[in-house]
Amino acid sequence: MKKLLGLGSAVLLTIGLTACGTTTSGKDVEEIINSSISASEKMKSFHVKMEMEQDIIPAAEDAGEVNQSSTIEMDYVTEPLGMYQTTEMTMMGMPIEAETYFTEEGLYTKDSMSNQWQSAPKELSDSIVEMSKNQADATEQLKQLKEYIKDVKVEEKEGHYLISFSASGEEYQSLVEETVESTMPEGIMPKELLEGLKVNKLSYTYEIDKKTYHPVNFTVDMDFDMEIEGEKVQSVQKMKGSYSKINEVDDITIPAEVREGAVEMDDSAMQVE
Repeated sequence: MKKLLGLGSAVLLTIGLTACGTTTSGKDVEEIINSSISASEKMKSFHVKMEMEQDIIPAAEDAGEVNQSSTIEMDYVTEPLGMYQTTEMTMMGMPIEAETYFTEEGLYTKDSMSNQWQSAPKELSDSIVEMSKNQADATEQLKQLKEYIKDVKVEEKEGHYLISFSASGEEYQSLVEETVESTMPEGIMPKELLEGLKVNKLSYTYEIDKKTYHPVNFTVDMDFDMEIEGEKVQSVQKMKGSYSKINEVDDITIPAEVREGAVEMDDSAMQVE
């Protein structure tokens, strides 16, 4: 079941933006996307808050449904590179909290179950930070998904462009698989999970500031089936996120008590059983 939860969270957090050739205010969607990519690449820092709900429904009648909800807040600074993230999660009625720091000094994390700060090995910390950055920043996904410029509605709101997308079927299967693989640390995602994944429905909205082209907020609703070790399940997920404090987050430093009190994390902590 940990595999199912891990894949569900990965897919939910890594879906990017897809758009079509519709025009608005004399600008076509590809131009809006390119402008947003350019603006996002120049952002020096930002804060993002993501709220997620996930229901995993086994096909077997005698198996119980798994419900998971979480709230993630992240401060991210590009130079010097730094990240501070808090996570509040409820899994099967059990609350779990986690806190993570990352700078050039390394990555340190603590969860409410162990209540112990741990330092991650460099290779592992690099992978975790890259995954977290990709989850919060759609820039790379925007680049990958430009080839799917179709089937999307674009509206102008007061001060914003609102892009909405809805799709289903095999046409988007490879897109989801590639996105999951590109945003998960190497060795985390078992190949059989991707092979057994079938997307039933995906809908997405993405709001862009008309003046700055910075991201404002987004929503993702996704319904997919998967099979692992012969068990078929359906996963229904909803996520919403919002950006703030763009170019306003101060440099991130790791408190001395965190560094001095941490124990080294085992690489196996990130392995999916």
